[in-house]
Amino acid sequence: MESLVDGYLRHIMDNVRPDRSGHVADYIPELARVDPEGYALSLCVHDGHTYSLGDSATSFTIQSVSKPLTYAMALHRHGPEAVDAKIGVEPSGEAFNEISVDDRRRPKNPMINAGAIFAASMLLPSRRDVDEADIDAAFTQILEFYSGCAGRRLEMDADVYASEKATGSRNRAIAYMLDSFGALETSPDAALDLYFRQCSIRVTTEDLAGIGATIANGGENPRTGRVMFSHEIAQRVLSVMTTCGMYDGAGDWVTSVGLPAKSGVGGGILAVLPGQLGIGVYSPRLDEHGNSVRGVETCEHLSRDLGLHMFNVTRESRVTIRSVYDLTDIPVSDDWTDRERSYLRTCRDKVRVYELQGDLTFAGAESVHRRLLSDMDDYAAVIVEISRLGVVDAVARTMVLSIKRALSDTGRRAALVDPDGLVRAWVERQREAWTNPKDSAPVDLKGFDPALPHVHATMEEAILDVETFLLKDAYDE
Repeated sequence: MESLVDGYLRHIMDNVRPDRSGHVADYIPELARVDPEGYALSLCVHDGHTYSLGDSATSFTIQSVSKPLTYAMALHRHGPEAVDAKIGVEPSGEAFNEISVDDRRRPKNPMINAGAIFAASMLLPSRRDVDEADIDAAFTQILEFYSGCAGRRLEMDADVYASEKATGSRNRAIAYMLDSFGALETSPDAALDLYFRQCSIRVTTEDLAGIGATIANGGENPRTGRVMFSHEIAQRVLSVMTTCGMYDGAGDWVTSVGLPAKSGVGGGILAVLPGQLGIGVYSPRLDEHGNSVRGVETCEHLSRDLGLHMFNVTRESRVTIRSVYDLTDIPVSDDWTDRERSYLRTCRDKVRVYELQGDLTFAGAESVHRRLLSDMDDYAAVIVEISRLGVVDAVARTMVLSIKRALSDTGRRAALVDPDGLVRAWVERQREAWTNPKDSAPVDLKGFDPALPHVHATMEEAILDVETFLLKDAYDE
């Protein structure tokens, strides 16, 4: 059965898929050969659980999505002060391959090619006579680091590497410009070779989502538990991705999407919601900025439809389940006969209560929704108590209510305790519009089920609800 989150993601992809504008990156011959129809989306949440749709098994070269990772390696090896002395952090407002430096003759930031080539150079020995063995050793470290962030062993595409090396005249101009300034402490040819190699590493959208979740998680891969870099480096990388990751389209991106991100001309986009999740999108047709057309549109939908904009003004909390318990120590309601009360005492452990806290947005609701479904074999009825929630956004509200339908399909009961009316008022408006459509203000009734809500003002009402269900179930047997 398709999960609610999969349904959301599929709906977004169905809306975006018809857009066939843009062109593949034909200035690199090997990239011109990719299937332009490829399209995939993966989302990795804070505990490593991953949702993937479309061509998520299709691998493609990481290209410029590699830049935040090599920058993180340079920061780890040399420290922020040393890296800042060589690479700026200001948005360039220019194309990714612009020959661009600031007034100190530093690359303006590590997300454009000049900064990325310089970051790669900082992983090589600080001498001019760098040989092939030195480059191999540095690339082995890069490959190991990228693989650790993705959570699986990655490989380089030798054909793309050869193609980039044969056609990379502009990048050579950038490297030799930096060398002419006396900025490089190593061979410009070696720095270029290492840069071409890192761009030619093959990934899938699941890999990008895993890398994004590792950055979101402060440097710890949520799938493997391996710590790849520090929280301080994660903060620095996220900051630069926010201001510079989408090149001269960064301002539009931050406004419309609001997620730290990095694109690549291979068609990939990596986006991060700090503290919560990573996103990987792939579609090879590019816009005038060098960003995936469908990738940008997909991320706009994710941000808008799922409320993922990082400046969403809620007090987000990852841990939204405050406590879990059954009804063993709670008396049976007085409404029943002695025989019914006797039976209900035998099944108090079949009712599970989940108390939620904080502000509930998509990431928290996804975690709660998946927890309730994974625990399903342990209960016959569930009560979700939300008196300690401050804000429930539209997507989270739908996800919480949808648990009733999912449990009903398996013969179980779900009830919601909402004393402050965070969900109850909306349910009543929907129900009124369903029963008296001519007398109600216009509301969106798409997918509304009048039997869906079992929303109560008090815990006592919810307990009576599930007791009624348990007795009915017993009588039916």
